[in-house]
Amino acid sequence: MYLRFNMMLTIVIQISIIYVIKSAAQTNSEACNSCCTAGVPGIPGNHGNPGAIGPQGMNGIQGMKGEQGINGEQGINGEQGINGEQGIKGEQGLNGEQGMKGDNGSNGLDGIPGKLGPKGPQGLIGLPGANGVKGEKGEQASQQKSAFSVVFTSNPGRHAVSPMKYNTIITNVGNPYNKETGKFVCAIPGVYVFQVTSMKSSGSGKILTAIKKNGNIQMTTRMDAAGYNSASTMVVLDLISGDQVWTEPYNSGTNYYQSDSNRYCSFSGFLLYAA
Repeated sequence: MYLRFNMMLTIVIQISIIYVIKSAAQTNSEACNSCCTAGVPGIPGNHGNPGAIGPQGMNGIQGMKGEQGINGEQGINGEQGINGEQGIKGEQGLNGEQGMKGDNGSNGLDGIPGKLGPKGPQGLIGLPGANGVKGEKGEQASQQKSAFSVVFTSNPGRHAVSPMKYNTIITNVGNPYNKETGKFVCAIPGVYVFQVTSMKSSGSGKILTAIKKNGNIQMTTRMDAAGYNSASTMVVLDLISGDQVWTEPYNSGTNYYQSDSNRYCSFSGFLLYAA
């Protein structure tokens, strides 16, 4: 577009120059005609030699560049349409009614029992069952009882080598101890426990007391130290009905006893359990 405008401007300038030259020539001709009489036209002369090339004309002034046209505004986009609302879900149809139950068919005939299959492997041990109901309390068997405990509350001194007859009875359950003989007599067969404690006098004498069963020594206790000193022992015996148990000095050289109201010498026994 710029080149086209430049060419048009150049053409306009050239036409303007030609018009100026033509106007000047016509003025000169009119001035001459007013003072002179026109003669007879002469015979046209020969063409003269071409004139020298005139100087190159000045370049025409370049026209100003026209302003670029303003772009037209872009059209406004139309608004997007609103989405339509979702339709309401239709209700679920009702379930059809259940049909009537058909009649049971007749049982078929029992087949012939098959052969017994091989024994399968033993299953895992099941979990323990629940505790059973607590049973009623049983009747307690009547327990047989036999026990005694006797002491010397007076000084026996040098006791004879014979059953020691303790003069005071503390306990005599079932009357197994005979105070007259100084012996325990078994009435209930079973296992018994017997214990004896003896104290010696303050002198240099000794004591050696034996627990006898039917005349045989089962256990002894001894004290040799000077002054008042005590010794004791215990034995468990399995007795039958009629067995006798008592205490007595071992010999006449070991019978220096000492007792009083403080009861330093004692003999006891009881049934551990019946046979």
